[in-house]
Amino acid sequence: MDLVKISKEVKDLAESVGWKVNETSIADTGSIYMDLVRKDEWCVIRVANHKQVYFRWMVYYSIAPGNLWFEDLKDILKRPYGEVGDIL
Repeated sequence: MDLVKISKEVKDLAESVGWKVNETSIADTGSIYMDLVRKDEWCVIRVANHKQVYFRWMVYYSIAPGNLWFEDLKDILKRPYGEVGDIL
């Protein structure tokens, strides 16, 4: 599972439906976290090769075995303003 390739696809998808990648970070486990923003709505996308271990306070979606599939993400990110992430 090529996490870098998948995270680039997530970035392209997010930008195509109106989100901006504000920050990207890589955890010690190799998981890639991308903070997305549209207006003042925020969410985090996690790309990993294992189920989530730690939970974040902000709404986030995990693309990983046992979590979401990449294909599910487009429908999620296209939801109306305020139905995807946290309004900050």
